[in-house]
Amino acid sequence: MLRKILIALHLAGAVVSVTLLVSTFLAKGIITSKARQIAVDRSRGLSDPLAAKVQETLDRPMLGKLIPGKARERLESELADYRTAPDAWLIELAEGGAGRAKAFDFPEIESPLARKAVDLLTKGVSDLKEHVEKSYRDLIADIRLFAATNIVAFGLAAWLAWIARTPRSRHWLLAFSGMMLVVFALSISAYFDRNWTWTILTGSYMGWGYPVFLGILTFSSIAKISPDLAQTDPGNNPATP
Repeated sequence: MLRKILIALHLAGAVVSVTLLVSTFLAKGIITSKARQIAVDRSRGLSDPLAAKVQETLDRPMLGKLIPGKARERLESELADYRTAPDAWLIELAEGGAGRAKAFDFPEIESPLARKAVDLLTKGVSDLKEHVEKSYRDLIADIRLFAATNIVAFGLAAWLAWIARTPRSRHWLLAFSGMMLVVFALSISAYFDRNWTWTILTGSYMGWGYPVFLGILTFSSIAKISPDLAQTDPGNNPATP
């Protein structure tokens, strides 16, 4: 009975992990939407000062007059759009491609002083776009690694539960299963609980540390029960550790 429960739990964990992995490939999935929002939140530390810099450039008496009317109107329009809906503005910036980047090209500005100031602003926007995109890519890659690791680990754990029949192997498998479920729950909370924001803001992704840890845990457990894997009759090896 216990063996069947363990198999069911591990298969359920594998199904959840498959769902998580698949969701990262769906453009409008919950996971991708959350990841994009976190990437945007992380980028506000750069976008807010940049918006203030744009306003400062426009407000400077001499420099502001050197920016032609249409260029000034475009900068003011971008600034107004950002202040109205900063998150939507950042998402549009990240997803807009070359066409969106062209909105910050001002060939009509000829004054060297104004040219230098606007070029700095344009570079700031380009860096901001790259920052949002990289934050999003890094998070999605880490979630995929996390999900793929769990699929393998839970699948292997279900297989072990299926073939392990002796008291000794069941003893170690129960301990392994308990640790697997605890690690999985804690790891999920790192993404979906309050720890997610801290993880993304600090760039402290789980990375390869998670699969390495689970790999050590899994193979240590296999080493413990490997002498019993060939046993099918509990009576042949009744000893427990």
